[in-house]
Amino acid sequence: MAATLAPRVANSRRVLQVITPSHMSGAEMQLVRLTRKLRARGHEMPVLVKHDSPAIEHMLEQGMSVDRARIGGKVNFMAISRIARAARQHHVDLVQSTLSTASWWTGWLEAFGGPKSVGHVQGFTSARWHRRQSHLLAVSGAVRDDLVAQGIPRERITVLMNALEADEYRPQRDPLAVRAEFGADATTPVVGTFAHLSVKKGYRELFAAMPQILAAVPNAQFWIMGRGPLRDELEQAARAGGYLKQVRFAGFRRDACDVMNAIDVMALPSHREPCALAYIEAALLAKPIVACRAGGAPESIADGETGILAPVGDSRAIGEAILTLLENRDFAARMGKAGHERAREVFSWSRFTTTLEGVWDRVLSER
Repeated sequence: MAATLAPRVANSRRVLQVITPSHMSGAEMQLVRLTRKLRARGHEMPVLVKHDSPAIEHMLEQGMSVDRARIGGKVNFMAISRIARAARQHHVDLVQSTLSTASWWTGWLEAFGGPKSVGHVQGFTSARWHRRQSHLLAVSGAVRDDLVAQGIPRERITVLMNALEADEYRPQRDPLAVRAEFGADATTPVVGTFAHLSVKKGYRELFAAMPQILAAVPNAQFWIMGRGPLRDELEQAARAGGYLKQVRFAGFRRDACDVMNAIDVMALPSHREPCALAYIEAALLAKPIVACRAGGAPESIADGETGILAPVGDSRAIGEAILTLLENRDFAARMGKAGHERAREVFSWSRFTTTLEGVWDRVLSER
C-alpha cells in the first residue's frame, strides 16, 4: 500500500493554480492529483482554468471545484488582470502555473507586482514563457537542461518528476475480459501504446517495426490508445503492409488502466519524451517498457532493468526490443517487477510533496 500523507497544518500555504489546457491529458490529471494531495496536507489550492477548456468537464467528474476565466491565448492581455482578481479573491501567497500560456501570464503578473509565481514545466518548450517567474519545476533533468541551454539560470530550476502511486492507478476489470473485448485470449502477445497519435511519439517507427515483430510472433496484437492527426496515415500503413487485422485503434479510453493491465509490453518510442506518465503507469502495473534513449525516458526507465531503450528513430532496434520481451516472458516479468518496485520509490508523492513545499518556502522567503 502507498504511504498516506498526513495533513500538515503548520506552515500551510494558499496557492492559486492556473492552467490553460486544450484537452485532458497527463499534465491535467497530474494537477488533479496534486490538488488532492496538497489539500490533504493542509494547503489551500484553488484552481483557475481557461473558461472554454474541454478539460473542465473531466476535472468536475474528478470532484474538482474550479474557477473559470478568459485567460487563454498569448495576446490576451486581460488575462493578467483576471488572474490577479482570482489571486486577490483567494488571498493567495503564491501562484503556480501549468502549461506555457498560464506561465506567460502569471510571470507578467509577478513582473507587475503581483504574487510570486512558480511554473510547472511539463515538456520541452520555449523558455520565453517562463523568464519572469521566480522559480521553475522541471519534470525531468532533461527538461531542466533544455531550459538552462535557453538561458534560465540552473539555480532557478528544481527537478520534480511526476508522482503517481499504486492506489491511484488500480485496475477494476479482469484482464481476460479486456482481452476478450479486443479479440485476444490469455496467450495472445499484446503490445500496447498509450499516447497522442503524432509523429513525435514515435508511431511511424513503431508501425514500421510491426512486420518484423509479426514475422517472428504472427499472432501478436498491437493496441493503440489515443487520438491524433496520424490516425489515417497509420491505418493506411497497416492496411498496405497487410497487418491491419493485428492492430486495434481504440481512441481515447477512460478505462486506460484496465487496458494497460491487460497488455504484455508497453511501447512508447517517443523522439524526446519529457517525463511520460504512461511510463510511470506501466511500471506501477509491472509492465516492461520499450522506449527511446532520449529526453527524460532514461530517467523514468532503467535500461536493461525496467525496460529497454532503443536509439531514436531506429525501427529495427525498436522491433528487436519488443521481440526480446515477447519471446522471453520470464525476463519480461522480472523487468516488470523491477519497474514496479522502482516506481514506488522514484515517483512517490512523499518525495514530490516534500520537494514542492521546499520550493514554496524558498521562493516566499526570497526578497
